[in-house]
Amino acid sequence: MNQQNGKGYTPYQQKVIRNFYDNKDLRLIQKLGELVSNLYLETSEKKNESGWEKIKKMLTELKVHPNEVEYLTKGKNLAVISKKLAEIF
Repeated sequence: MNQQNGKGYTPYQQKVIRNFYDNKDLRLIQKLGELVSNLYLETSEKKNESGWEKIKKMLTELKVHPNEVEYLTKGKNLAVISKKLAEIF
């Protein structure tokens, strides 16, 4: 391995790692869309609550304003979240 840099990663590995973190927002948007789709079909109340908590966390990670996160999640209306996803994407 290349020992010139501190971590011992090759230039190719460094590029892969950098691209992974550069595309974090796109991965979060995709995961959020999948979660919304799953919640449309979910019948378990416990999983539904867990899903809404994940939605709040993902919106926060996407740097959506806290007031908007509260507005989007307070009614637990998936159509509102879907519209926001379309706006972001």
